[in-house]
Formats: sequence, C-alpha cells, structure tokens
Amino acid sequence: MKKSFIMLLLFLPLLAKAELVVVAGSGSEFSSLTESEVRQLFSGQLKTVGGKRVQPLDLPVSSKDRESFYTKLMGRSPEQMRAYWTRLIFTGQGKPPREVSSAQELTTLVNSGDYIGYLQMDAVPDNVKVLYRIQ
Repeated sequence: MKKSFIMLLLFLPLLAKAELVVVAGSGSEFSSLTESEVRQLFSGQLKTVGGKRVQPLDLPVSSKDRESFYTKLMGRSPEQMRAYWTRLIFTGQGKPPREVSSAQELTTLVNSGDYIGYLQMDAVPDNVKVLYRIQ
C-alpha cells in the first residue's frame, strides 16, 4: 500500500502536464497558426488571419485548462486577463473571447463556424484539427 502511494505521488506531476492545443473545426481553412497569431487572437489584437475572421472561445473561468492556457501562452493569470479585458471593455477597445460552458460546447462551436478554442490534446475529437501546440 505504501509503495503504491509513493508511485502515485511520483507520477502525479506527469499527469498534470497535459498538453494544450488550439483547435478549429475540421472544415476550417487554416492548417496552422503561429504562437504570435494565437496570442494576438486571444488578446483581441487580431480579428482576422489571412483575411478570414476568427473568433476565439474560452473554457469556463473555473477550468484548470483555462488557467494553464493563459499562464503558458500569455504569461498571465486568469485574474490578470480579467483585469486586461476590463480595461479594454471600459475604453471600448475590445471584448473578450466568448466563454463556453464545457469542452463539448467548444467542440460544437468550432465545427459550426469561424471559431477557435483550446483543449487538452488527449480530449481532441476526430472532427476538429489542431492548429497550434502550446509549449
């Protein structure tokens, strides 16, 4: 029992490092995005890529994947991103990505239009394509 517990503790950090990816619907014209494009799309600085409108989607505020996404990609916590968007909304310079209720809703929306979102790689269904892997 004690040995199993120790093994579990050793493998927990590996389980917690799930790879996040940016996805679009399988019918999307995009085959990939750069890190810069992803950052700009999710910070409201970019609305089109290659002349095509793109709308980012966010997982719920309570999602650990959302926290990881903004920490790894933007170097900001969800609270810092909320403050960033509050300033932009107040000055009329932008609006945040649309928040979805679940990964399932995100998958449905990316397949219905010009949306992109982020998911754990191991949760990516066959009907979406990976545009960017977050390092």
